[in-house]
Amino acid sequence: MRVSGLLYPFSNSTAFKVEALLENGQLHIHYGENRAAKCALDALTLSTSIPGVPVQATLPSGERFVPNDPNFVWPGRASPTSIASLERHTMVILSALILTPLLIYALLFKVVPASAVWLVEYVPESVVDTMGQQSMYVIEESFLSPSELPLGTQQQVHTLWKDALKALDLSDDQYQLSIYDSEHFGANAFALPHGQIVLTDDLIEALKDNPSAIRAVLLHEIGHVERKHSIRLAAQAFAGTIAMSFIFGDMEGIVELLIGSGNVVMGAQFSQEMEWEADQFALDRLAHLGHSNDDFAQALQRLQSLTHDNEAPSQTAPKWLEYLSTHPSLEERIKHAQSYQTD
Repeated sequence: MRVSGLLYPFSNSTAFKVEALLENGQLHIHYGENRAAKCALDALTLSTSIPGVPVQATLPSGERFVPNDPNFVWPGRASPTSIASLERHTMVILSALILTPLLIYALLFKVVPASAVWLVEYVPESVVDTMGQQSMYVIEESFLSPSELPLGTQQQVHTLWKDALKALDLSDDQYQLSIYDSEHFGANAFALPHGQIVLTDDLIEALKDNPSAIRAVLLHEIGHVERKHSIRLAAQAFAGTIAMSFIFGDMEGIVELLIGSGNVVMGAQFSQEMEWEADQFALDRLAHLGHSNDDFAQALQRLQSLTHDNEAPSQTAPKWLEYLSTHPSLEERIKHAQSYQTD
């Protein structure tokens, strides 16, 4: 049997058009100037069979022979292979097109978040401290500047903070409060995994006439730390990266693209759940301390008014953009806080 194709010599990118001879269990190929390659057929290393792609044969001496005919079947190899048969089966292809996106969705939005919740219980405290300190260093250097509030105002907030920690029996060694000015964050507050809570000058100014609302915000941020939300996000990103790499193998360009966009969406949806958990924590603790749930509702209403003041009157977001929001809508959170009832 004669088979035409291309021969690639070992350690050489030059391809030779050749005609291979297969007889008596041997492969014979002549190429170039009196050069030859030969070996037993059962000594060949054959590539994986892929529909429409020739199966190339690698000789023990390193040469590669690629048949011109993509349907050529090497002696001793069944035709077609079970995988090749599946790849030609219309129903299998259609099923894969439907099931693959469902599998990816299940992995990213069900398995990964669930595994992240499980993983956080095994993260050493030293790792949590390092993550928090490094994050704070970057944020402080990039977006924060010393507070410009009067010392008396800052002291009032710190008193609220210490009273809340004492009432909740939380250690002031684990939790620290910092106040900064920040043009970037505006009226905002955030919590880092190692227990550092940051309030901005603008937020305190916005709520200065309602200390109870400031207390409610502090409890909300403590909720993020107590529920280990930052660690869960990190664990989710890690698990998501592994899942995407597992699905797409060594397709590095696609993996990087999908991991980049996927983590944004996954992180946004997961943090919506976290915001609800932190809201619930704040409301539960307010009730435990004998304060009103309206304290938190009023804090959210004030933030909502600030948000509206900074938006153009005609500025409306498409409904589908809510899916990408990192927080539930303030309107929903306000209604939830107002309707809160203890069990």
